[in-house]
Amino acid sequence: MSASPPGRLLSATRPGEGAAALAARHGVASDRPAIRSDAVIRRVVLLGEITWVVKNPETTKYYNFDDAEWGLCQLFDGTRTLAEILADYQAQFPKEKIEMSLVREYEEMLREMGLIEQSAAERNLKLLANARTARQRAAEAKAEGFNPFFLLFHVLDPNRFLNRTAKYVRWIWTPPVVTAALAFAGWALGVILVNWDAVWGGTKLLYALTSKPFIDVVQFFFILTFIGCIHEFAHAYTVKFYGGDVHDIGIALFYFTPAFYCDTTDSVLFPSKWHRLWVTTAGIYIEAIMCSFATLAWVISYPDTLVHEIAFKTMLFTGVSTVFFNINPLIKIDGYYALSSVLEIPDLREESFRYIGACFQRYVLRLPVEVPQVSRRKRRIYWIFGSLALAWVAVVMRFIAGLFFNLYNHFFPDWAVVLATVTLYRLFRKRVRLVTRTAHLFYLDKKELLMSNRVRAALIAGVAAVALIVFVPWSRRTLRSSAVLRPMTTIRLEAPEDAVVTRALAQEGDRIRPGEPVFQLVSAAAAEETKRLASERERMAREASRNRQIAEASQVFAYERRGASLDAALKSGLAREERLLVKSPAEGRILTPYLSDLEGQSVPAGTLLAEVANDRQMAAELTVSERLLDDLVPNAPVTALFRGHPAPVHGTIVSVSAAAAAQPRTSAPGTDPAAPRLLPEQFIALAVFDNADGSLVTGMRGYAKIYGARASFAGRVGRVLKRWIQSVAW
Repeated sequence: MSASPPGRLLSATRPGEGAAALAARHGVASDRPAIRSDAVIRRVVLLGEITWVVKNPETTKYYNFDDAEWGLCQLFDGTRTLAEILADYQAQFPKEKIEMSLVREYEEMLREMGLIEQSAAERNLKLLANARTARQRAAEAKAEGFNPFFLLFHVLDPNRFLNRTAKYVRWIWTPPVVTAALAFAGWALGVILVNWDAVWGGTKLLYALTSKPFIDVVQFFFILTFIGCIHEFAHAYTVKFYGGDVHDIGIALFYFTPAFYCDTTDSVLFPSKWHRLWVTTAGIYIEAIMCSFATLAWVISYPDTLVHEIAFKTMLFTGVSTVFFNINPLIKIDGYYALSSVLEIPDLREESFRYIGACFQRYVLRLPVEVPQVSRRKRRIYWIFGSLALAWVAVVMRFIAGLFFNLYNHFFPDWAVVLATVTLYRLFRKRVRLVTRTAHLFYLDKKELLMSNRVRAALIAGVAAVALIVFVPWSRRTLRSSAVLRPMTTIRLEAPEDAVVTRALAQEGDRIRPGEPVFQLVSAAAAEETKRLASERERMAREASRNRQIAEASQVFAYERRGASLDAALKSGLAREERLLVKSPAEGRILTPYLSDLEGQSVPAGTLLAEVANDRQMAAELTVSERLLDDLVPNAPVTALFRGHPAPVHGTIVSVSAAAAAQPRTSAPGTDPAAPRLLPEQFIALAVFDNADGSLVTGMRGYAKIYGARASFAGRVGRVLKRWIQSVAW
């Protein structure tokens, strides 16, 4: 510390120097520095390397020293001056020559860490100095940005509560209970797998909060809070069992998902990695127990009871959600800390990113940076984990970008790109600044090289290659839309007259050939008419035969003419009865369900009996914004991916609607027409897909991509700016 000149008024110092001046005048440090007596010191072995972990109980911060560093630090015991510390260290390690400046640097470092014992005056003046600089530190932190994926909010300090209650829950972690709990969890897992369809469907519905009533949302957060509290207290109790302290439990937002957290940093002081692993997995273990009991309650309770509903939701929270969230090692929660504990690399994520970043700057950008020297095992771990973690971050950033863009595009479609860009910059400005700093460093390091003659030709070639990529129309413009399949043509099978359905000869989903019967109907009126005509025909035949015997030619001729008329009527009646056997006029697939339910029912003429779809060609109506309508070209190709179909499907746009899908109502005489909509109008493009193998089924949902004309990247950006200026600014 630098002292203020004699006679200088402290009130006249520059802002931020007053506390330092007071400390220099009244808080002179002892010449025999000592490690504070309440510091917690542990010797930990990681990957065969000895590490000394020191906890500052005042700030609850932890510091790691290797064996050589701690050999010097431990001499700060309050009985030696700096000169004596240097002499004693040289006596212990005669081959390692150090200077007095190094001892002073270690003293300064330990004081900054708060590990050196201080007098009362020093402590009070340090608090004053910290208060003076708190606003400056907050401003610097705000300028640096924050990590939007990890937001923590402190709630309580549970340490005293844990001290009083730990003895009552210790039995949950005894070997017999753990064995029984694992067996119980195995049974619950079997039940979940057997009922996987219901469990997975329930999980998706569980998180669809926008479609739930308010009471269900309240129930959702109540169960989430209850499970989260038990989960975090399981971590806290495990730390307490092995001798640690827990001073922070709170609420967190992990990747914008509400959760809870527990500060278990004291576990780094545990010499056994298995104790640290137990701390990490305690939450998963206790959730497995809760899931098992919830599964049991779900199995034995009645389906229409509140107990059954709450048990099912608890099972989903503690079962499926645990697998996809807590166990994921790419997120810094339980799965990550368990992996880092097993690998014995406490800062696995940070070290991996630091190592990969240094390698990128050293070997790709050719910057003069030092790559950390690590073992072959650590190098493999850093590359594998770091690459996967970076890919996961990219996926999450892409998801967040799409989330905000869709949100803004729904409410402010003309400003969606601008608002999404500003939001993403605010969220990820720390990473943006890291990229810009690296780019600036690269420019400063390579500026002279880039300006030299020997790289000018390569630089020009590179610029030309970039220009080709940017300005040449390599790819097609694409339009995306949701899609629902329907048959290209549908045939209605209707009752030909009032009749009774006696038999359904096909069922939903059956494929039928042209002329294949589908229904057998019976008409009492038709049967009675046919019977009457047949009886009358027999009478006419008898009368004609009798008159022929008595040689009454005129009567014979009359009866035969009547008989011929009755024959024609009988043929018409037989044709009428044949029409009661309802057949499909074309090949297709039955769409109507529950055809057998029509058997025995009386149906009036014209009643729809079934629909037969010609599914050799399937169609989908794709919505296209009016802003993108110019991208459509005749017979534009379409690629779609439908759920339940393993491969992409290729089709063609056959028509585009001549008017918007939501046409305003025509204004009445004497009234003003409706005002234009704020959101862009939607037009319908009809896409047709070949379905010769019948693998596409009516009702399949998915997403389609329409390929328009080819365009360069520069042309696309220019068109977006032009349209935005024309439609918004102008």
